Amino acid sequence: MAKIGQILEGKYIFISNWEISKVTIYFIRHAQSAFNAVYDPSKPDPMIFDAPITALGETQAQQARSEVKQLDLTNVIVSPFTRTLQTAQIIFGNRLPFQINSEVREQLCNSQSVGSPPEVLARNYPHLNFDHLDDCWWHEGEKDHRGISVEPEEILLERANNFADFLKREAIHSTAIVSHGHFIRAMTGIKPNNCEVIKFDPRYDILG
Repeated sequence: MAKIGQILEGKYIFISNWEISKVTIYFIRHAQSAFNAVYDPSKPDPMIFDAPITALGETQAQQARSEVKQLDLTNVIVSPFTRTLQTAQIIFGNRLPFQINSEVREQLCNSQSVGSPPEVLARNYPHLNFDHLDDCWWHEGEKDHRGISVEPEEILLERANNFADFLKREAIHSTAIVSHGHFIRAMTGIKPNNCEVIKFDPRYDILG
C-alpha cells in the first residue's frame, strides 16, 4: 500500500490501508493567529513565538462552532500550540474531552511554530493534561540564522504517516483533530483556510 507523500505513476497521492466501513474524522485548522495576520513571505519573520489567535480568529472559531455542532463527535485531539488550544476551546468548550497530541503540531518553518513548554501550557490551561509532553515537543534540529530549527518536508511526511498508523491502530472515529495548515496538507492534500473543517477518510486517495 502507498503511504502519505508517495509518488505513483507521476501522481502525488494519499492512500491509507485502513479497513473501516465508516470514517468520522474531521480536521479543523486553527483560527487566524497573530502571526498569520502580519506574515509576509517577502519580509523577515515577525518573530511571534507560539502565536495566539486574533480577534478575527475568535470570530472565525465562533462561526466554526455552529458548523461543528452538527457533527457526530465524541472526542477532540488538539495540537499543543496556543492557537489550536484557543480555537478548540472556543469551538468545543467543555462539552467534549480533549487529548493533547504533539504529533499533529505544525511543521516548524517559522517563529509561530516554536511552542511553549508543558509547564507554561499547564498554567494557562489547568484543566488539560500536558504531563506526557517533552519539554521541547516541537521539532529539534540544527538552527538557522533566526535560531529556529526548520522541520524538513520528509520528516513532516513521516510524522503524518505515523499519525495515520495511530488512527488505524486505535480505530479512532467520531473525532475532531484541531491542527495546522501544513500538517493537514500532509494528511489530506488540502491546504485549509483558518477554521476550515475537512472530513478525513483515509480509504481514498486525496492528492491528485
